[in-house]
Amino acid sequence: MLSISCDKESGDLRFSEALPGGCASSKGASQDSIELSEADSVSYSIVDGNLEIFVGFNGTCCGQYSASSEIKNNTISLKILTTDIGVCNCICNYTYTFKFIGDGNNYNFSVTVDGILLLNGKINP
Repeated sequence: MLSISCDKESGDLRFSEALPGGCASSKGASQDSIELSEADSVSYSIVDGNLEIFVGFNGTCCGQYSASSEIKNNTISLKILTTDIGVCNCICNYTYTFKFIGDGNNYNFSVTVDGILLLNGKINP
């Protein structure tokens, strides 16, 4: 039996890990007052030949989130979802660094937080 697919393979690009930072590294600890010090942002860099995508967003300071990545065709989809919204009266900047094996040259990317598009673009190292 012969199987033919029209989908472009994800090539050598593979997801490695998502590292939490900012408030995400505190695992939802309650904080009395946090000022918004960063705007929502997405940036990428190539480190030792491998793609890293940095995502920063503001959310309730005692919330908890999960982060995942999917590579399909030539598109990287990064998804951040609330797992526990928390009940706090403060806002905090959460960050995630998504690490990949491979440089992701000419791949498209999109970042969503709770299903809302934060940013999309194209990797052009």
